[in-house]
Amino acid sequence: MATVLHLKPLYRAPAAPPESLAQRRARLGSRAAVWLFTGLVALSAAILVTAIAVMLFYKGELVRIGPDNCYIGEGPANSVAFGSLPLVHRLVYVVVGVARATPILMIFWSLRALFGGYARGEVFSRDAARRFGRTGGWLCAYAVSPFLCHVALSATGYEIDRNWAHMASLQAFVLGLLVFVIGQVMQVGREIEEDREAFV
Repeated sequence: MATVLHLKPLYRAPAAPPESLAQRRARLGSRAAVWLFTGLVALSAAILVTAIAVMLFYKGELVRIGPDNCYIGEGPANSVAFGSLPLVHRLVYVVVGVARATPILMIFWSLRALFGGYARGEVFSRDAARRFGRTGGWLCAYAVSPFLCHVALSATGYEIDRNWAHMASLQAFVLGLLVFVIGQVMQVGREIEEDREAFV
């Protein structure tokens, strides 16, 4: 005759604390932000692809470029139809468009990843800090891209639109630096917390 013993485990993992109302709201808000930034990535990519197609293939007078800006519709007398430019000149501006639009796409993509982590409960993790810092880095890249494109275009002689200095770029650069530094502080804080847990 066999005897069955029911032994209680020596260690039982503590049950996860129930999710608070604030945590639930943060998760729901983060999920909504993921959808928002997914839409903004898709919209920005669609605008970029449309702009490239117009720069390469549109031959009409509707899109013009001048020393102060690009115009859709009628432009000032010192502007020229973009389609009348030589192909090499248009290709150069395609590269400029991609260089200027890539940081915008990556800002939205980084924010999508950041809020995706928040939706999964990764608030103060090492990955969340990295994603936060990456967003700041792309904000800085967005801020300096007009100046870098201006330097490259003026050096090659292809520059038409010389209106590159904007206060918004300076503001984006300062904000990007702040976000980047906060991301670094979050990483240091996480490392301190991990060291403390290992010591205990």
